[in-house]
Amino acid sequence: MLLNRSLYCRLIDHSLNVVSKTEPQDHPFPHVLFDGIFPDDIYRRLLKSYPSAEHFVKANQKHHSNEYGGSTRQRMSLCESALNSLNEQDHMLWSTVRAAISSTEFRDAVFQKLSTGLCRRFKVGAAELPKIPAYPRGQLYSETEGYRITPHPDTREKIVTMQFAFPSDDSLASVGTEFYTRSLNPAHYLREPRGFTISKTMPFLPNHAYAFSVLNDLGLKSWHGRSTIPPMDRVRNTLLHIWYAEPDESDKDLVAYRKFLETPVPVRKSA
Repeated sequence: MLLNRSLYCRLIDHSLNVVSKTEPQDHPFPHVLFDGIFPDDIYRRLLKSYPSAEHFVKANQKHHSNEYGGSTRQRMSLCESALNSLNEQDHMLWSTVRAAISSTEFRDAVFQKLSTGLCRRFKVGAAELPKIPAYPRGQLYSETEGYRITPHPDTREKIVTMQFAFPSDDSLASVGTEFYTRSLNPAHYLREPRGFTISKTMPFLPNHAYAFSVLNDLGLKSWHGRSTIPPMDRVRNTLLHIWYAEPDESDKDLVAYRKFLETPVPVRKSA
């Protein structure tokens, strides 16, 4: 099992501190934006170890291709079968990050920040949120110029959507995910995003992450997406981390992670 116990504990302590100090926002739907979600030195290591293109596969070509038919979005699962393609050092780093952001402690902290939306959806009080079954799964993405995704609220299979940004500087600040509200202005059907106005753009900045509660009811929907990314000289690297309502085959990795991390470290007897 390639996990670093001390790094795991450090990530948990740091991220919980960041989450606790961050104020949630309710417009246009409940969400929260985190600054410095990882320790700075760990973020730099993640940038350096972000997997190269050969580890990725094309995302849905039907929805993510440019005018020439080329793919604008590639993805790599963070399941163990995919991480095995990395060298041992990078494998351990990414699996430990996966374990930390998939932990019950991190989940509960993020869910509490999004309690307004989650309580609305599940019709429970904030104290009941830890009882909601939620199964975390993550994938790395690399997106190029021409990438876009039309406004959508996410399906009810998803409970919370979270995305970590991995730029090396602030030059891509304007290409983050957009949050929308519906518009009845006829002119808004003639440009992107058609039929919507952009309420907020999540800044695509180093060591930032956002999360929102997935809402898809008659009164409120978590409309989000991304207008066509303009020409740029680099890719948009992210970690998309989603808590789902139903389990998946890859969940067995997290069970193994927890078992490993909860097993006491044997104390060596001195000679």
